[in-house]
Parts: sequence; C-alpha cells; structure tokens
Amino acid sequence: MIDSLPADDAALALAYAHPLAEGRPYVRANMICSLDGSSTAAGRSGGLGGDGDRRVFGALRAAADVVLVGAATVRDEDYGTPAHPALAVVTRGSIPRTDRLYPAGGAEPIVYSGHGGSVDLRAVLDDLYARGHRRILAEGGPGVLGALLAAGLVDELCLTVAPVLVGGDGARIVRGPDLPLDHWRRGPVLGDDEGFLYTRWAR
Repeated sequence: MIDSLPADDAALALAYAHPLAEGRPYVRANMICSLDGSSTAAGRSGGLGGDGDRRVFGALRAAADVVLVGAATVRDEDYGTPAHPALAVVTRGSIPRTDRLYPAGGAEPIVYSGHGGSVDLRAVLDDLYARGHRRILAEGGPGVLGALLAAGLVDELCLTVAPVLVGGDGARIVRGPDLPLDHWRRGPVLGDDEGFLYTRWAR
C-alpha cells in the first residue's frame, strides 16, 4: 500500500524520525535513483529530485546529528557546512577550504582522511559516536555507501525513486565489491502527485 507523503511538515518530521541504537550510532542512508537505476542526471543526484524529495531530504537532515559523505560528492553536489547537522567528510587526501565548507564564523566539517589509502569507516563511526553523534545520515556517494554496506554498517536505506528514465552510463547508488544477497525488510512506502516513490528498507 502506498500512502501519500504528508503535506504537513510536522507529520513529515514524525514519519522520518531517526531511530536510535543501543551503544552505537544508528546509520541511515539516503539516496535517489531513476526508474532505470541511475543515481544521477547530468552528473548530479540533485538533478533527479522534485519538491517532495527536497522535503524528505530536509526532514532526514533535521532528524540527524551528522551527515556523512564522501569528498567526491561534496565536490560534485557543491556541499556547504550547515549549522545543523554536523558534516563529516571521508576523503583519501584532503578537501579544499572553500567558503561554503569553511564559512567565516560558522561550523567546520569533520574530515577523515586516509591520505592515499582507504578510511576505516567503522573507526569513523566510533569517533562520531564518541563526539555525541548518535544519528548518522549517510548521503553517499556510491563508493562510500558501498563501503558502509560491505562492512555491515548501514541500518536503514531511504531510497527515493524518481519517475524518470535517464539512460547513459550514470552510476548506481552503490559502487564497490559484490554484496551478499541479504533480504532487506521493506518499511512504509509513500508517494506524491509527481509520481515519486519514497521507500524505506531496514537491514
């Protein structure tokens, strides 16, 4: 059964309240894909979204303590560092000190660098938890999400399906090693008048 996406912001916030786990962070991932499986349109995931998707995006961020994202996504999607939630960036090198990432007098990102090697994402989550971040929202990109999934670190996937066909050779929402074919449990499925589907899947 598909219910309508709540029009009221308070009801939307309640629908997307971020769960907690005992003694560790609860990791929720948020991604979008087209009907043919692409995670981008014209090179950006934002090209797939609509008004409803932007509302869900805002509700998920408002409910999180920290957003976890890869450096490539920060660059491609032109991320800035908001006052809330905190922004944590995973990179193999460094990230540029742009005005959006390091606003004058504002919050600064938490940067985890492997300096040419891979970053231990379990250690990243442990550190974020030690900093008081209990609710983690992973926004990709596909490489970071793939690594989190391969390590069994994702509790929930919020996947928006956009009612468009993209074609081309755009990336999927996950990149990396083959994953075990574990079945995920479907949660509520919401929809809107534009044809977007808002699905939730629990590990």
